[in-house]
Amino acid sequence: MSDQQKTLEKNRKRVEKWLLSNQRFINITGIEKEISAPKGLVQKFIKYDKKINDKWINPLHEVVKEITSFSLR
Repeated sequence: MSDQQKTLEKNRKRVEKWLLSNQRFINITGIEKEISAPKGLVQKFIKYDKKINDKWINPLHEVVKEITSFSLR
């Protein structure tokens, strides 16, 4: 397994865990729009346990990082 794949898997775990534990606080549509993802991508993951395509994991990870960095500028 390459380093890139390992990073992807680690990010996938983080993103999926975060989405599931924070689903009632987040604007799913807003997150999808932010990364120009297809409508329903995140919702289908949360509701129907549909796997998120690899190409969306890193953009989602960036958004989650931005949301969770909680810095009051």
